[in-house]
Amino acid sequence: MSQNAPQSFEQHAHHPVPTYIATVLWLGAFVAWLGSRFLGWDAADVSMGLLFGAVFMALSIGRIYTVRLQDRIILLEMKVRCAEVLPAGEDARLAQLSPKQIVALRFASDAELGGLLDRA
Repeated sequence: MSQNAPQSFEQHAHHPVPTYIATVLWLGAFVAWLGSRFLGWDAADVSMGLLFGAVFMALSIGRIYTVRLQDRIILLEMKVRCAEVLPAGEDARLAQLSPKQIVALRFASDAELGGLLDRA
């Protein structure tokens, strides 16, 4: 997708599968708890297991989203830093690197940034 392509809903569609899974687990836990509480089902253990799974999934979602946001912030920080420190045009090489390489370059001093960018 080029940067000048017209925007559409398909380009911005977001399907958070972990959120869907957590919702299904939570609803399952709620139904099992209601059945256990009001209908006499023997589902208290199932309810607790599903609730534990939903909580685990919610915590995982928080961690995943936090790490993704942190990576995006580091990428932006490095784009600005490379534009300031490196000669014009050399900062475009940053787009060829993986996120892990960019994070590693974050800790380089200004003097060694150009050389390490070449090596990476």
